[in-house]
Amino acid sequence: MLKHKIFLPLFTFGFSALSYAQINLKGPAQQLASEIKGIFPFVAVVIFIVVVFVNLGHFVKDNGDWRKGVTNIVLFAAILGAVVGLINYVGSINLN
Repeated sequence: MLKHKIFLPLFTFGFSALSYAQINLKGPAQQLASEIKGIFPFVAVVIFIVVVFVNLGHFVKDNGDWRKGVTNIVLFAAILGAVVGLINYVGSINLN
């Protein structure tokens, strides 16, 4: 019977601590998200330039397969677009 008497206060304390932590983390999480949104375009452009340079061999080499180079670049752009769309979707959700 002693187990039941201890469980309820511990559960209540744990639940209140989690809800308090969620309220306190909301501000820093939004600040981090805004910083990531500010940095993300620059990181995406740098990665895109690296992808273009990596695939440059497909365009300039003798017997180079330019279709493979274009396919790789278009595939990267599609993945980047999906990531940006997912970030915008998750950012638009309001958790009240």
